[in-house]
Amino acid sequence: MRRKSPVPLFVGAIVTILIVAALFIVIGKSQEPETPEEVIKQFYDYEKDGDFGNAWELFHPEMKSLFPKSTYIQTKNHVFMGHMGVDEFEVEVGKVEKLKKFTFNEDGLTFKNVRKAKIDMYFQSEFGELVISQTCYVALEEGQWRVLWNYNY
Repeated sequence: MRRKSPVPLFVGAIVTILIVAALFIVIGKSQEPETPEEVIKQFYDYEKDGDFGNAWELFHPEMKSLFPKSTYIQTKNHVFMGHMGVDEFEVEVGKVEKLKKFTFNEDGLTFKNVRKAKIDMYFQSEFGELVISQTCYVALEEGQWRVLWNYNY
């Protein structure tokens, strides 16, 4: 009686593992937020979870130039977690509206085809219940929606 070689089984197992790994990579890439609503929600979900590094990754390059990543993370942690004594907060995202244009800063940098939403953040802090309202803007940058705040003042 001739014994079968384990090589085909081994090769089959390796191929199966590679296919499963490739599927996870494709699925993971497709999980990146694609719509303005998804980007805004994802940004503030990261913020409320204290994951300021991943929130920063969703910033438009103009925002990233205002806040180096390490500075943003430290400042957010310091202000919210340190000064306000907040471990977590709730976020309410308002209706997303389309704008024809948005002037970002006092230098007149303008974006076209922008979306905006009113954001309310609810904090239970050592200073009592606080609500911070902010308008969040998103603009397309290299085919992806990216977060902007208004610095036109």
